[in-house]
Amino acid sequence: MNRSRSRTRILRLIALFLTALAVVACASANKTTVKQVSAETMRSLSEGDYQKALDLQKRLHRKEPGNKKIIAGYAAIVEEAKKAADVDRSRKSFGPAAGIYRTLFDDWGDFSAFAAKLTFKKGEVEAGLRACRISLNDLQGRQNVAAGAYDKALAVYQGALKDYPGDETLREGYARAVDEIKAAGDRALAAKDFASAGKIESLLIRNLKAFEGLETHAALNGDELLKALKLCSSNLTNSGLAEYRQGNLERAIQVWEGLLAFEPGNAEIKKAVETAKAQLGKLRSVAPGGQRDGQNVRGDRRPD
Repeated sequence: MNRSRSRTRILRLIALFLTALAVVACASANKTTVKQVSAETMRSLSEGDYQKALDLQKRLHRKEPGNKKIIAGYAAIVEEAKKAADVDRSRKSFGPAAGIYRTLFDDWGDFSAFAAKLTFKKGEVEAGLRACRISLNDLQGRQNVAAGAYDKALAVYQGALKDYPGDETLREGYARAVDEIKAAGDRALAAKDFASAGKIESLLIRNLKAFEGLETHAALNGDELLKALKLCSSNLTNSGLAEYRQGNLERAIQVWEGLLAFEPGNAEIKKAVETAKAQLGKLRSVAPGGQRDGQNVRGDRRPD
C-alpha cells in the first residue's frame, strides 16, 4: 500500500531507526535479525506501508520482549501509524485509514509494554475505524445508486445498519437512496420504459418491510407500487405479443425477457420465450447461408 506522506515525517522516522539500529543491534542477542527487520521496516515506512511496518515491529518485539530500544521503536511506529490514519481520514481516504485503524485495533494487545505511554487510547482507534467504515459504506451506497445498481445500494445500507444500528449517517444515506430509487422508477414509468420501471417497482416492493421507520420523501405505498408493477407487466406482455405476431421474434424475446427480469416466475411468459426461440432457431437453420430471417416472420396467434 503506497501512499504519499509528509516527506519530513518519513525522513525523521528513518533517521530514528538508523540512529537506534546500532544500539539495538549491539544489545541484541540476534544482531542479524534486528538489522534485517529494521531495514525492512525502514523500507516499509519510506513506501508509506504502515501496516507492514507494524507487523515487522510486532514480530521483532515478540522475539525480544524485554529490549527497551525495540519497545521504543515499536511505540514510535504505532504513534506514527495513528497519525497517518488520522490524516487519511481527514482527507476522506477512508479505505487506507480504516486499514491502519483495524491493524492498530487488532494488535492492541501487543502494545501492553508501552500502551500506557501512547498519546491515544484504544477507544480512539475504535472510533476512527467505525467512522471510516460508516463513511465507506455510505460512499459505496451512493456510488451504486449513481450507477443504477439499486439492489446493491440497498444491500450495502441494510448490511451496514446491521453492524451499526441507529447510526444517523447511514439512516440518512439509506433514506436518500430510497428516494432516488423511487424517483428513478417514476421517471422510467413516465417514459414508458416498462422493463426498467418494473425492475425498480419490484425491488421496492421486496424491500418495503426494510424501509419501515425511514424518513423518506418517496410515496412508498405498497398498493400503488403493486399497481405500477402490474402495469409494467401487462404492457410488456402485450408489447412482446405484438412483436411476435408481426414476426419480430428477436424483438419479442427481448421484450419478454425484460419482463422476466422482474417476474422470473411468470410461467406464461417463460413458455412464450421458449416457443419464440424454438421458432427462431428453425428459421435460422433453413435460411440460406445462415441468414437471420427471424425479424420479419409473421405469427397468427399467441405463442403456446
